Amino acid sequence: MKRALSLFTIVLILSGCSTIRDAADIREPSVSFQDMSIDRITFDGVTLLFDFEVNNPNRFGVSAEQYSYEFFINEQSFITGLQETPLSIDRESTQMIQVPVTLNFSEVYETFSSVMRQDSLSYALSTEVEFDVPVLGNRKVPVRTSGEIPIPKVPRISMGEFEVKDISLSGAEVEVSFNVQNPNPFAISIANAAYELTVNGREWLDTTLGETIRVAGSERQTIKIPIRLSSSQMGSALMDIMRGESTFNYDLKGSADISAELDGFRDGQSFPFDLSGTYSLD
Repeated sequence: MKRALSLFTIVLILSGCSTIRDAADIREPSVSFQDMSIDRITFDGVTLLFDFEVNNPNRFGVSAEQYSYEFFINEQSFITGLQETPLSIDRESTQMIQVPVTLNFSEVYETFSSVMRQDSLSYALSTEVEFDVPVLGNRKVPVRTSGEIPIPKVPRISMGEFEVKDISLSGAEVEVSFNVQNPNPFAISIANAAYELTVNGREWLDTTLGETIRVAGSERQTIKIPIRLSSSQMGSALMDIMRGESTFNYDLKGSADISAELDGFRDGQSFPFDLSGTYSLD
């Protein structure tokens, strides 16, 4: 009996020593930034995904009750958020958490007008994860990362030239050109471009461009479209041109699908254009 009690006592002592040793070895979990990716970016806004790794070095599981974040632009606070979904991390293991941040570019421009003239903006993200750790209690672990994200801009459409190739009383052959200016540092492609051109109140052109036009970063591309016009289509413009008068009013409306060589940019984003003015033939 005494021998059995002695063995039981030894077991209790060893167990107690192990518990004391575990308690003395309790460490705070750590959080480290791993990656930032662009989930979706358009001319209107962007959704960013920030991945963080949570490491629990202890011989027991811990839980994160919540995490908060603050997003900065040009070192000024812009967005704050709080995620209250509990997170459990097993003993001596790691787990990923993801913080999504969505920006509306129009709201960014209202606050930071200088960004409109930039190709990218500087950001910083501060995240704080709150853990419930045995013995230590609640612990808040901060982590911060920073970088830059691109700001895509809508291409600019402008009238090019009207070149009269041939003219007679029955009508005229005209070549109309449009200029596409890409203000971005990356290349864009334009597809399914639909145009409606009205000159002096009469429709001269209503067509969809079949080909895809690629415009390199910070470059301009000219699109030329030949048009065969009857005298009824040209109206008074025909006689005006034949008499040497060279000024007339135009209205160019249309839309096009844009794709960009930029991560996260979804192809086929449509943008409209509407131009009007006065053109003078040379």
